[in-house]
Amino acid sequence: MNTWQYKEDRVIELLKKGEKNPDAVMIGMELEHFVVDKISGQSVSYEQDKGIEAILDQMKDEAHEPIWEKSHLIGLSHPDYQITLEPGGQIEISIRPCAQLEEMASIYHNFLEKIIPITESQDQWLLCIGYHPKSSINEIPFNPKERYVFMSEYLKKRGRYAHNMMKGTASLQVVIDYCNEEDFSKKFRVAHFLMPVLALLTDNAPYFEGNPVTHHSMRTAIWDETDPARSGLIPGVMDRSFGYREYARYILNVCPIMTKKDNRFIDAENKKAGELENFDLLSDEEVDHLLSMVFPDVRLRQYMEIRMADSIPFPYNLAFTALIKGLFYQQEALDYLYRLSKDVTDQKLLNYRRQIMEKGYGIKIEGHTCREIMLILFDLAKRVLNKEERNWLSKLEVLVEEEKTLADISLQRAKKEADWMKYLAANRGFGEEKK
Repeated sequence: MNTWQYKEDRVIELLKKGEKNPDAVMIGMELEHFVVDKISGQSVSYEQDKGIEAILDQMKDEAHEPIWEKSHLIGLSHPDYQITLEPGGQIEISIRPCAQLEEMASIYHNFLEKIIPITESQDQWLLCIGYHPKSSINEIPFNPKERYVFMSEYLKKRGRYAHNMMKGTASLQVVIDYCNEEDFSKKFRVAHFLMPVLALLTDNAPYFEGNPVTHHSMRTAIWDETDPARSGLIPGVMDRSFGYREYARYILNVCPIMTKKDNRFIDAENKKAGELENFDLLSDEEVDHLLSMVFPDVRLRQYMEIRMADSIPFPYNLAFTALIKGLFYQQEALDYLYRLSKDVTDQKLLNYRRQIMEKGYGIKIEGHTCREIMLILFDLAKRVLNKEERNWLSKLEVLVEEEKTLADISLQRAKKEADWMKYLAANRGFGEEKK
């Protein structure tokens, strides 16, 4: 067996380890937050006085175990979640997989009740928003994680918005399980088909480099000019035969930027993962590192990440997670959406994506307007969601009925307020619920 074939098989082997029994599927949420100064709206950096490192340090206790890289505090481990840092100091919470969303909501509230008193005492806001509202990208320093040193140098040569992606964006990612290869293929196709619609539904980036955004889904536009080889739409994904092996080949045909061996990062020297010598993927950790170094809108590891959403505040973040649960863990809904996507090619999907960014709710997708598609999604999801989950969902449904986005609302508020910073209040961790 040649080296490439061996690596392909190792990737497939790890993907198969992620398969879950249908009765054991769970759902997870990863949400990124900016910390900004209340008065100026400027970014709070990692090393400054009362900065991100200081916030993490104040959160440390018996339940929050510190995570160090050399002498730097770069995260916290809690039994219910992990706190990590994105390149520009965005604070990400990764909530452990839960069977019930009420449990997830409780965990997220516990996190907010821990961190918000710290940021409030320092006259700072913890924001759930898709792009930094005030600071320019050159004003936001990288945090000291070694991984980001490699990434920043590599990606800045691939796209004009690479550093904007790393330091200026914040996302909401929902994590779902798959049961076998057939289930993966169906969910993967449906997730890509819904990609432009879900990006519009969660559009929460009203400003880019301090100026109002004049189109929808700014975060999508940024990813499109980051590194086409590893972001956006995976080539061939709308081919119904797209399974584990096709995904493994996609992974091996992308340069991983750096490899990880014995807990050390090593420059990949612009080689594709399948071409790397002395990197034989002997451990699951090495394989998982490769899987983590691509950033498409839908990503597979030992679970599936739905990644096209902007960071949005509570309760919208739980509403979006409930929507994903209702669609992807309901066979009737999944089958319907799979059939609806049957004539959609890669190029057709890219066209839908571009048109939605330009025109929003007005365009048609497979005979339905964007608004109609979204209302169909809500109707399908409600069939299996409980009362609390349906209540969350109604928050997003109101936006769709009015054909608005959170970004639209923020811009409207900013025009009415003498101090445009006041609109940020709705994007704080607890959002409108605890203003």
